[in-house]
Amino acid sequence: MISTFDLTLLGSFVSAGGILFLCRGKRPQFGSRRRTAERSIILSEEGREQHERASLLEAARWLTVGILTLFVGLLHGAEEGYLFGPWSDVMFHVVFVSTCWATAALRINKRTAAVRLRASSAPHVRH
Repeated sequence: MISTFDLTLLGSFVSAGGILFLCRGKRPQFGSRRRTAERSIILSEEGREQHERASLLEAARWLTVGILTLFVGLLHGAEEGYLFGPWSDVMFHVVFVSTCWATAALRINKRTAAVRLRASSAPHVRH
């Protein structure tokens, strides 16, 4: 059985990712300031709403999994034993969860880009 340390550490990182995505839903840009300024101009109202919705869904998933992992770790984790060793486990979880964060952020950006493309390819109607 996986140790309480590993489950608590993993649950903490995953929950931090959920909080990060909640904050990101309110501020739809990550990255440099120059890129942020360009993107905020490009995103339409529909694109911003889609980005916020995608970020909030991703945040809900991450927070749910993080809280469940913390719950399982605190109630059913093993007393001793690590996957690799205490510091190796920390590094493993940092790399693993960071890769998952990056993948989730790319998925959100792809969804937003798809909405932006659909909106820009739609015919413009003048009133």
